[in-house]
Order: sequence, then structure tokens, then C-alpha cells
Amino acid sequence: MNFPTGPFTKELTDVPKFDRINLYDFRRALPQKDREAKLDANGAAWGFGKRKTSRAVVRVKPGKGTININGMPMLDYFTLASQRYRILLPLIITQYTCLLDVDIWVHGGGFSGQAESIVPGIAKALQNFDVKTRPVLKYFRLMRHDPRNVERKKYGRIKARKGQVYRRR
Repeated sequence: MNFPTGPFTKELTDVPKFDRINLYDFRRALPQKDREAKLDANGAAWGFGKRKTSRAVVRVKPGKGTININGMPMLDYFTLASQRYRILLPLIITQYTCLLDVDIWVHGGGFSGQAESIVPGIAKALQNFDVKTRPVLKYFRLMRHDPRNVERKKYGRIKARKGQVYRRR
């Protein structure tokens, strides 16, 4: 079987578009779909976040800027200022602090894990409310879920890695 000679005999890997190094740039140049705001019938946007064993569901809607967590004001639910600041960070960065009402339902874990699960929930809800906030939230890594978890205990050990002390005498 004779194949045509000339410029058609190039390998697929010889084309610079499919080079391993340029593959990332090639995908970036493809047209991306336009994102749209995802609002429900009441004009609210929803988001979901998680950290360790805690899960948070966040609803964002236009309002006066109140933040309720499990039906309580944020000042009553979180006593540490660092946790409050961490929760407010997505709203501060996108300048929606006093423009949106935020309702949060969170369960599981401790207060620190709950605060950290609320942050990506608010960020995703903001992105669903206003698509233009997505690049800023991604730049500050507020959309990411922290994958670290507690390592399980192994048999024959005291904790996950702590073992018995060997005593010779």
C-alpha cells in the first residue's frame, strides 16, 4: 500500500499544536462557554462548601447585608474574630458586604471546620449570583475545597501513626 509522500507524512506528535509543552496553551485558546448567573425563582443563588466533616449550604439574595448561620446572627454563632473575618472575606473582596443577605446552614465538625466550609460555599454562591466575581474569587483561592482530612487509626497502633514504645528491659 503506497501512502502519499510530501507534507502529509508528518507524525501527529510533530505538529506543534499537539506538542506536550504547548498542549496547555492550545486548550486555553479554545473558545470557552459563557457563564450565566444561576438564580432560583426568588432571585437567590446557592452554594455548597465542605471542610473535614462539616458541610455548609449557602443562600445569597439581595438585601441589607445580614448574615445568619443556622438561624442565628453570625456574631452569636462565631465568637472568634478570625473566623468571622474568614467568613466575610469573599464578600469583602467582591464588595458585596452590605448588598446581599447570606443565609447559611452548616452541620458537622467543630467551629473552625464549619467556618472553613462556609468560605467556599459563599464564594460559589457569589459566583452563581454574579459571574464577574469568579476570576477574583479563584485568584484568592476561595473557591477551593481543602482536601485534607483526619487520617484513620490503624490496628496495632495507638493513633494513625503513633506506635508503642519499644523497651528492651
